Amino acid sequence: MKKCTLHGHAHLFSYQSLQLMELLRHHDPSSFHHSVQSTSYYIDFCLHYNLHSLLKPIILQSVLLHDIGMLLVPKEILQQNRPLTLSEKRELEQHPELGIELLCDYPEIDFEPSLVLHHHENNDGSGYPDHMLKEQLPFAVNLLRVIDSYTAMTMDRPYRAKRSDQDAIHELKEHRNLYDARCTFLFVAYMEKRLKGKNILLHYFDYVPHQK
Repeated sequence: MKKCTLHGHAHLFSYQSLQLMELLRHHDPSSFHHSVQSTSYYIDFCLHYNLHSLLKPIILQSVLLHDIGMLLVPKEILQQNRPLTLSEKRELEQHPELGIELLCDYPEIDFEPSLVLHHHENNDGSGYPDHMLKEQLPFAVNLLRVIDSYTAMTMDRPYRAKRSDQDAIHELKEHRNLYDARCTFLFVAYMEKRLKGKNILLHYFDYVPHQK
């Protein structure tokens, strides 16, 4: 299976948003690569299902920047090679709100607040920061929740090795209380086609730093 990347679509994102991504790349490479990979999956998923209304520049920019709050989380927490303590986990879980605060300092960056703030909300209200139910959230946010989890599970972290694609898909299916059922069904079907070697990836992207 070919990996999604972000090549040739830097023009979809503002110069300032790509500057922030460069800062994230240096602050925490894992968060940077996670954001790029999640954005690539999001774009390709929407193209595969012809969900063109979800490909507006403001939405794509918000997806790319959904974890930008990690810039304000100490490196010592992000790069721990052991499971986080309860206090460290609570500090990490502030990153959606920190992301909103950070982006509000950049009025030239257009973004959808819900994609940045609510991409860790769960289907049953057990997520954070606002414990919202899936019915209260737009489809794009529920979709990003699924993609964000899948990408996190299938990427190496300092404290654990990545899981296989098959294991990650199984995890999504098992935890139906966490994810929107429709988003999960569609994303799993999309990934299973990719894993079977069907060439459904419509666009390949590779992140290229923006030159002003």
